[in-house]
Amino acid sequence: MKLIAHRGFSKYELENTKEAFLAAANRPYFGIETDISIIKNQAMILFHDDNLKRLTNIDKSLKDLTIEEAADIELNARETYHTYSYKIAYPKEYIRICKHYGKTPIIELKWGFTKELVDEVMKLLIQEDMYDKSIVICFTYELVLYIKERYPDMRIQYLLGMLYTEKAIEDCLSKNISIDLRYDLVTKELVDRFHEKGLEVNAWTVDDEETRKRLESWGVDYITTNILE
Repeated sequence: MKLIAHRGFSKYELENTKEAFLAAANRPYFGIETDISIIKNQAMILFHDDNLKRLTNIDKSLKDLTIEEAADIELNARETYHTYSYKIAYPKEYIRICKHYGKTPIIELKWGFTKELVDEVMKLLIQEDMYDKSIVICFTYELVLYIKERYPDMRIQYLLGMLYTEKAIEDCLSKNISIDLRYDLVTKELVDRFHEKGLEVNAWTVDDEETRKRLESWGVDYITTNILE
């Protein structure tokens, strides 16, 4: 079973920052996960939430944030982190860190994505020679289908959590789409169903050894974690 660092090594450095990606890159993770969000004028930053408030104390929606404003923002740092000051990171620097350290980029497509913006991400991966070395994950089934059809060689996983239904599982199986499932929804039977079709199962977000061992015994292919190594 392969381990993926959730938003970088976010136990040690602030999530989705260059420092978190480097901390993960220097540990034996298979991949490094991040969130690409769309801001004003269709620019892209690495940020999980749709509002800045949790990490900046600035109450502002990402859709109203310009790329110039993003560059000036200082992110909040807890005393437990190892860096005093953090800045917002961008897709290209993340991709280049993964490439340099031989890590698999696990790219979640977050807020504001259209098919045209998906194409921009794919173009970046091709330019950086990382297209065949990356995995894309997304909660939006229409975009997952678009990637599956438009970019058949791209490894894509449909993210499922609150919207989990048996129909969603059947849709993935019928379309040959792997899944990235909230860990408490994973069962051995489900893993077996996907493996019978040659598909993979990723589980998020696993931060305790007992759950890790159980999922590994069921044959889960990947787990995404904040703290496990």
